[in-house]
Amino acid sequence: MNWNRAHAVIAGLLVLGVAGLLFLPSPGPVVGTVLATFCAIGIVAGLRAARIPGNDVRTRRGWWVMTAMFGLQLLTTAAFAVPGANRTFPAPGDVLRALDIVVLFVAAYLFPVVTATSLERRKAVLDALTVLASGSMTVWYLVLGRTTHASFQILLAASAFPVLDLLLVLGFTRLVFRGTTALRRNTALLLTLAGLVQFIADAWFGYLTARTGSIEHDAVWQLVSVVVMVALLAAAVVERCRQPEITDPMAERCLTRGYLPYVAIAVGYSLMVAAAVQEHEAFPWSGLTLGGFAITLLVVLRQIAMQRESDQAATTDGLTGLANRSRLRDLLVQALDRDARAGRMTAVLLVDMNGFKQVNDTRGHKTGDQLLIGFARILRDAILGADVAGRLGGDEFAIVLHDIGSEANAEAVARRIAAAAEEPVAVDGAAIRASASIGIALAGPGEFTADELMHRADVAMYHAKRRGGDTRWASYAETMGGGDEPSLEDELRVAAGAGQLRLVFQPIVGLPDEDLAGVEALARWEHPRLGLLDAEAFIPLAERIGVIADIGRWVLREACSCARRWPQLPLHVNVSGRQLEEDGFSTEVREIVQATGMNPAQLVLEVTESQLIADGVPAAHLRILSDEGIRIALDDFGTGYSSLKNLTHLPIDMLKLDRVFVATLDASAEGAAVAQAVLRLGRVLGMDTVAEGVETAEQARELTLLGAGKAQGHYFARPLPPAEIDARIAAWSDHRYGRSVRA
Repeated sequence: MNWNRAHAVIAGLLVLGVAGLLFLPSPGPVVGTVLATFCAIGIVAGLRAARIPGNDVRTRRGWWVMTAMFGLQLLTTAAFAVPGANRTFPAPGDVLRALDIVVLFVAAYLFPVVTATSLERRKAVLDALTVLASGSMTVWYLVLGRTTHASFQILLAASAFPVLDLLLVLGFTRLVFRGTTALRRNTALLLTLAGLVQFIADAWFGYLTARTGSIEHDAVWQLVSVVVMVALLAAAVVERCRQPEITDPMAERCLTRGYLPYVAIAVGYSLMVAAAVQEHEAFPWSGLTLGGFAITLLVVLRQIAMQRESDQAATTDGLTGLANRSRLRDLLVQALDRDARAGRMTAVLLVDMNGFKQVNDTRGHKTGDQLLIGFARILRDAILGADVAGRLGGDEFAIVLHDIGSEANAEAVARRIAAAAEEPVAVDGAAIRASASIGIALAGPGEFTADELMHRADVAMYHAKRRGGDTRWASYAETMGGGDEPSLEDELRVAAGAGQLRLVFQPIVGLPDEDLAGVEALARWEHPRLGLLDAEAFIPLAERIGVIADIGRWVLREACSCARRWPQLPLHVNVSGRQLEEDGFSTEVREIVQATGMNPAQLVLEVTESQLIADGVPAAHLRILSDEGIRIALDDFGTGYSSLKNLTHLPIDMLKLDRVFVATLDASAEGAAVAQAVLRLGRVLGMDTVAEGVETAEQARELTLLGAGKAQGHYFARPLPPAEIDARIAAWSDHRYGRSVRA
């Protein structure tokens, strides 16, 4: 079956059925044929949906039960078509219709929902119960409240189907609020609309029955509602077959799900006002109800505003205002889905700024942040309204272009970015060029997933970097990464052996005198084509491909060799988690210290909080090395898994306050709260403290007032080669150099 045309068939049959009910004197045969056709389409589509590859057991069972529901609907249609068989309640058709509702609820319950946190589950339950309460108020007001003095038969006839419909409300809201791996968003929406149509029709039937004391009512509107409801159910199953692949279940949740509880509240209060007016109790109940409604409305509006603010914070990069990584991926998934349905092409541009690390090193992070903001503005101006730009992290950005048409159009966007990047960006009175390397990857309808397309753009971006020049771009080709040109991963594996790694040392100073109090060894990669790369550019890759331990050994050996000429200076060396997990790590460190002739007390190994486990291999290594006189510093303190147990049970000698807390220092109590707490904790535990990332004189002064013992950052000195450290040692104590010795 051509599922794309099935919707048109259903729409045509719906128009035919409704027109027959409204204009034909005897519409029975036409309506029966239309309903039977809807059921046949639903059965065929349901069987197809159950056989979609990748379905789990619950999903298959859900579609089988849905298929059975259409079979029951056929029987129900036949039962109601028998003349005179439905003048009493419950008639055979009523029993079958009740079974229809129960079976549809079972199908909705069988469809698996997306795995969520306990908080998300509780929120979904509360939202669903709010909608259910609103439906219950409607049933009470229209039906149950009017049947208190009616006969049991009238009570049953009026309330049975509206109460059963509440089951569907519960089942469908579960899918809408939680999201499901079995249904696309449009499928869930069509099912919910079908349930809503049935609930409204049954509630109105119950109201008329309760008010008149009879089950004989105008059949036209009842049949119209049945035709519409079955058409929506058939369209829902067809929609699932039309787009069988669900790439991101979370993205398939209904976009309006957050507003449904508020709609439910509005319905509930409207019923209260209607009841007060209709029962001639306008004073005092209508006034009190309207007042309560106004208060609730204001709270709801406040919650909506807070929700929007929260959503924006969760999906927006805080520095540039662009979409963040997770939001960009969601938008890419949606763009690929839309373009796949429409037979259009999607493109991704991965944009990496050139020379950004050098700006950070020479001008400081504040200037680097301003440059990122300016470059984000360039990206916004380079794209059209429907496209989106986002920041993946650091100096890496991405652009999603939907319905791009051709590779030439994607390259035109890259060309606009290139032209704009050639214009200097004004930052703190200085003009800085924000050149970039751009990788372009395209996907035809249904050709690649979001992750595959991003990977191709990443490969193309690195290929563009290798070309050299200022701003350059490259479109992905299957030959990239192949041939004689090695990949970045292969080059990194041999970098140490090829003599491409370098060491620089960032000074650590004492406060308040700013005397040289130590150095931290930092790795650099002198890449033959890409130039000097900072650690941030290759250390994550080294961890991913498993060479971080080899690089760590090289750094430790070279740093200890250099530090022999600075016996008065503590040498700080970073240690990776992979190194700490190796059985021979402590032995290896002792051998390097002995081989280089370094004093063990001069060495400070820096580890992060996330690497520490009080009882395990890393802890055992640290204790052994501490016994040898080597000191241990806890790096980036406050940003990982902070545990006082680690501080008291492990041989930690020093805390390094992370730069994010230094950046908040603004001469206010709030800005200094975390820094002050860490410094005080260090004093209580008898540990040295070092504040990282000091960028300004104001931060240095405030750290001095807070009692910080040591600090490092670009305000004091950028990372320097060994020869310049030699010169600084000779000059640092001579205050005649003042600020002139700082870079």
